[in-house]
Parts: sequence; structure tokens; C-alpha cells
Amino acid sequence: MLFQLGLILLVLYLGALLAHRVKQSSVPVFILAGLGLQAFVEHSPLIDFMAQLGVMLLLFMIGLEFSPERLRHGGRRLVLAGALDVLINLPVGILVGLAIGLNLLEALILGGAVYISSSAIVARNIIEFRRAANPETEYVLGVLVFEDIFIALYLSVLTGLVHVGGLQAGEVLLVFLKTVGFFGVAVLAAIGLRAWLSRLLAHESIEVFLLLVLALILLLAAMAEWLGLSGAVGAFLTGFILPEREFRERVERVIVPFRDLFAAIFFVSFGLLMDLSHVSHMLLASFLVILVAVWGKLGTGWMIGRLVRLSKNASWRLGVALIPRGEFSIILAGLAPTPSILGVTVITVLVLALLTPLLMKRFH
Repeated sequence: MLFQLGLILLVLYLGALLAHRVKQSSVPVFILAGLGLQAFVEHSPLIDFMAQLGVMLLLFMIGLEFSPERLRHGGRRLVLAGALDVLINLPVGILVGLAIGLNLLEALILGGAVYISSSAIVARNIIEFRRAANPETEYVLGVLVFEDIFIALYLSVLTGLVHVGGLQAGEVLLVFLKTVGFFGVAVLAAIGLRAWLSRLLAHESIEVFLLLVLALILLLAAMAEWLGLSGAVGAFLTGFILPEREFRERVERVIVPFRDLFAAIFFVSFGLLMDLSHVSHMLLASFLVILVAVWGKLGTGWMIGRLVRLSKNASWRLGVALIPRGEFSIILAGLAPTPSILGVTVITVLVLALLTPLLMKRFH
């Protein structure tokens, strides 16, 4: 096992080096690394656990970006842009899932994977192409914020439905109530416990700080799983509760390295799980999903841009910026009981990660 972990980390190092050299997202590179390691590494419970930690830390860092105050002052712009995005891309993704023969639960999973853009890849592209000051960028960021909040709820509900194994009305209502209740308690905790948490986290020792934060992440994740929800949602709410502004530098110093390590193993684990013998059967479905994924976001960008009176070119740039899918598409696809959804999603993520920079150069 030590040799296998060492080999995984060496390949991840080489993949990250390559991704930075070609100015590409590391997500598709790490998935391809997992595919290449299939002959040398067995997927084990240890890798599963490390991958689960990666998901939790990804969601924790996103939760840290939010606070009750920020959500209250997010404004009409965030809601308008985000609502248009979800109303266009989620139903279209669900419909294409039904069109390729999935049942309703599987189509809901694929719809979520098609809907959610990759915040990490989008942010990197904005920086690489020097689009931060462009007029459309604030709307891109507004959509990403809305997506992150929505997908945390959606992921939680879908996890509960997969757990109970169906879409019966009573079960759907129960899962929804548990999700809303869990989020409601987290909001109250974020308001009521911030002063107390601030005192605990202000301890001068980095060691004490690290152990407390990791304990909170794992305990809230365990509580979410006990309720039949996703442990990753518990990690998201941990970040939401913590007073981010006061401890941002500390969190980045002690948590971000763990996030990067375990998130990389998370992406590798999907490459290890992908059955290449069925790729030929996935190509047509993947082609349809890629078309829907691209045109859905282009249509979203065009509609938002025209509503807020951006120029035509800025509207196209807005849509192109939102095209990449990544970490959360794969997290959602991992819920599916059939491996074909994961395969289609991985192919889509790989193609869109490579296609987006070309389109961004076209709509400069």
C-alpha cells in the first residue's frame, strides 16, 4: 500500500507540473492520471476514505466563502443571474438524461452534473485570460456563488434519495425536510455561535487550531450522514459557521495543503474506477451531454447579458466562462448506481476543460 500511495503522489506531482506548464486545470490531468494508474494501483478502502476527505475539504473551503451577512447583501443581481442559470441548465440536463435512457433518479443526478460549473476552473480561466476587470465577470461570479449554495442543497437531497433508494413522495418530502432543517440549524449556529467559536479559534497554537477545525468538519459530516444526507454537506456547513474573515490566513496556511492533497486523490480515484471497456458505448451519450452543457451555458450567458444590458460580445464571454464542469459534477455523478453516468461525466469534464480555453480565445 505504501508503494501504491507513493506512486500516486509521484504521478500527481508530475500531473500538477504539466498542468501548470500548459496553463490548464489540474482536474482533467488528475483524472487521466487515475486512468493511467489502473494497471498499477488497486482501488482500496484507504483511497476511498482519502477521496471522501478531499470532497469534505473542498466543500468546507466553499462554505467558508459564505456568511449570513454576505448572503443577505448578495443582492438582486446574484439571485437573477443564478435563477436563470438553474432554470435553463438543470431541466435541460435532466431531459437529456431521460433521452439517453436513464431513470428519473439517474436523470436528476446527471442534470445536476450538467448544471454545475467548476468554480476552480472558471476562476483560473478568468485569471489566465485577464478577464477580472471585464463587465461580465461580476455576473459570472454571482452565478458561481448561487450555484455553490444551490448545489449543496441539491447534493444533500439527492444523497438522501439514493440512500432511501427511490423517489416516493413521502421519502422525497422527508429528505427535503431533513435538508432544510439541517441548513436552518446551521444558519442559527452561524449567527449564535460565532463569538464563542472566535474565542476558541483564536488560540495562539496552530496545532490547536488545526485539530479543532478538523474535528468540527468530521463531526458535522458524521451528523449529516447520520441524518441520511451527504457528509460533504456537513463539511460545507462547518465552513459556513466559522468566522472566515478573522481566520482566513490561518485556514489557508493549515487547511489548504490538506485540501489540495486529498482533492487530488479524489480526482485520481475516479480515474481508477472508470471502466475503459465501456467507453465506446458512452461516446454518443457523452456527445449529447457535451452539446447540452456548452449551449446551455452559452444561452445562460446570452440571456443574463441582454437582461443587464451587456454588449453582445460580453454576453458571449459570460456564457463561455461558465462552460467548464469539474469537481462537483464528478461528486454528483459518483452518487449514481450505474457506472455509465460517471463515465459520461468524466468524458464531459475532460472535453470541456480542454474546449473552454479555445472558446475564450475566440470570444476575446
